[in-house]
Amino acid sequence: MSLSILATEDNWQAFDEAWNELIKTLGPIEDLVQALDIVSAKRRLARCMPLLREHADKLAAGGRSEDAAAILGAALRGGAAVGDVAEPLWRNAQTAWGEQPWWNPYIELAGFRPNANDLRRAWICFDDMRSYAPGVVIFHRGGWGIGEVSEFTPGELELGVRFSSGRKDRFPLRTAVDIFERLADYDLRAQHLRDPQKLKQRVQQEPLEILKAVLLRHGGKATQVAIKNALAQVGVDGNAWSTWWRKTRMQAENSEWFRVSGSGQKVEIELLRRALDPVASLKRQLEHATSLADALSRARDIFGSNKLEQGVRDAGLGVLEQLTRTPKTPLADRLSAWMLIREHKNQTPEGLANALKEALAKPAPSDPSVPNAVWALLQAIPLARDQERSVALLQELHGDAWLDEAAKNLHHAPPGLIKPLVDALLAAKRGDALAKQYSMLLARPMRSPFALLALIRLAEDGKFQGEFPGPEQRAHALVDLAVQLAEGRRGNPLLARAEQRLIDVLTKGEPPLLGKWLADADAHTFRQLRTMLQRGVADEIDSAITDAALARGIDLVRAEELPFWEEDRIWTTRAGLARRQAELREIRDVKLPQNAEAIGKAAGFGDLSENFEWAQAIEEQRHLTEAAATIERELRIAALLENAPIAENTVAPGTLVRYRDLTHAEEHDVAILGPWDNEPNAISYRAPLAAGMLGLAPGTKATIELPGGKIEVEVLRVEPVPVH
Repeated sequence: MSLSILATEDNWQAFDEAWNELIKTLGPIEDLVQALDIVSAKRRLARCMPLLREHADKLAAGGRSEDAAAILGAALRGGAAVGDVAEPLWRNAQTAWGEQPWWNPYIELAGFRPNANDLRRAWICFDDMRSYAPGVVIFHRGGWGIGEVSEFTPGELELGVRFSSGRKDRFPLRTAVDIFERLADYDLRAQHLRDPQKLKQRVQQEPLEILKAVLLRHGGKATQVAIKNALAQVGVDGNAWSTWWRKTRMQAENSEWFRVSGSGQKVEIELLRRALDPVASLKRQLEHATSLADALSRARDIFGSNKLEQGVRDAGLGVLEQLTRTPKTPLADRLSAWMLIREHKNQTPEGLANALKEALAKPAPSDPSVPNAVWALLQAIPLARDQERSVALLQELHGDAWLDEAAKNLHHAPPGLIKPLVDALLAAKRGDALAKQYSMLLARPMRSPFALLALIRLAEDGKFQGEFPGPEQRAHALVDLAVQLAEGRRGNPLLARAEQRLIDVLTKGEPPLLGKWLADADAHTFRQLRTMLQRGVADEIDSAITDAALARGIDLVRAEELPFWEEDRIWTTRAGLARRQAELREIRDVKLPQNAEAIGKAAGFGDLSENFEWAQAIEEQRHLTEAAATIERELRIAALLENAPIAENTVAPGTLVRYRDLTHAEEHDVAILGPWDNEPNAISYRAPLAAGMLGLAPGTKATIELPGGKIEVEVLRVEPVPVH
């Protein structure tokens, strides 16, 4: 067996036996040199010195002084006592290379002598000098980057280097040893220099070989951050890195030659010297996950492979089932695990079956808006695809009566379960149940927006019949739902998805559904809808209602026109608008890129759980993203004061007002502009003082509530502000 594997596994008795056998046969030493690196890392070199000296003597006696020097030098590099190896190392090196023309210059430059003050450093320098030749790839630590030795003749003591930037230079050999890192042929940086296009193809086609190269460079083990940095050095970053990492990590988890541990940003991958038992590997990964949610994430990645053997899959499912019994595990995670187990075993896990039976035994709530325990359990299933598959659970639980349960509780179904239930009820000709649900949801649309959305088109296309509210009432109900979804969607992706689907239902098609419903509506109905729209709604719905009113020849603004400053707009001058746009550009083009750089830099500091710089950078990213989103929303509803319908002799945004503060017997001039304007002596029309005077004419008085107390004012003069 390989000496490297035995050393890795701390199997020292077998290691000694295998080494003794190698001494007898005088076979190749490459594996032994690798094993000595491992032994050095484990601080076990001292126990190996007798065998090392015996092996070196046998190699020298067999005319292989170069190999003898190689294993003695590897031990010296790894920390062996100088006194144990100095004399045989010097003797074998001199025998191997003493006749070479470069021998004397090299040992002179390196200071390599039996009595050298620092023999370890001298040997490393001498050994490195020997390794230089044309074609060798180096990395210049001083900032010149990757280069290739273009000219070198042993004995000349100087070499030429051509860098990837195109720069060429010559360096004394002794200096080169100090300032250059020689790159192995497997190093991605060397491969990128020689043939970047070929390496790019290998990154796509051979992800595990690329990963292996990175791990070899890092001694066989590396964190996600180290792997990411290594790939970035050869041009794989951004989306390319994310795609590569997802694919490679999954393949590594499925490979017996890699061990993947940790989660999130703390993933670490180790290159193994002996293939793992795939069953044991998978069980270890899942058992050492930080939580059931983490184990589930890994299991889904691994189970996605078509090459996974059934025995390995069954072992992983067994671990997941065991983890569902862990105390205090969140219900949502247990449900996800049970549904994954059910998907792969085609039978309901015992834990899920028991949970459903317990829920079925609980009394039904008296409030019809509250789901019973079974439907509450189904609502707790997190993934939409698992919700869809849960129709089988209803069938198992209720038998032939499952459709009756579906008919009564459609409005309690989670979003993913609604379509299969509606389809099943339609197929069973249960249109009466669907009509009842539709009528109820039109009265209470927020009870189940997704169920209502599933039923609208079916009802309009005549797939089921019933006594529904009139078209204008239906329009009112759906616009009200749109307003509520617009108000609640922030931070709630489920409501945001429902809002978009509602927009499509109401405004797409010829004619749009809203236009069809409002074809005969009167002015009063439109004004009611207009009042609802003031709370905020998608532009598409607002436009559809306006188009429907125009088609009816109804002037929505004539009778009850609001002052323009009360519209859902932000009024500003061109200068104010430009200022706000500049703030958005500053965030997008300067602050967010700087923040992204800070996050990347902080991530390199190590453990993110105790990394203050990283946490601070992530928090700043959240603030900047929110600020940008807020400004974007504001700019969408911005309007120019230059275009505002400002009435003569009326205080409004865009006017210069002279008023008397009757409370303090003072007169003031103030320009009333937008919230983004900073003209001299200007205030926002949304400020308490300005808001209290809006709509007043010269000679009128008003009492205004200010933060410091009430004041009484009289408007003396109003004239337009000269805005540009």
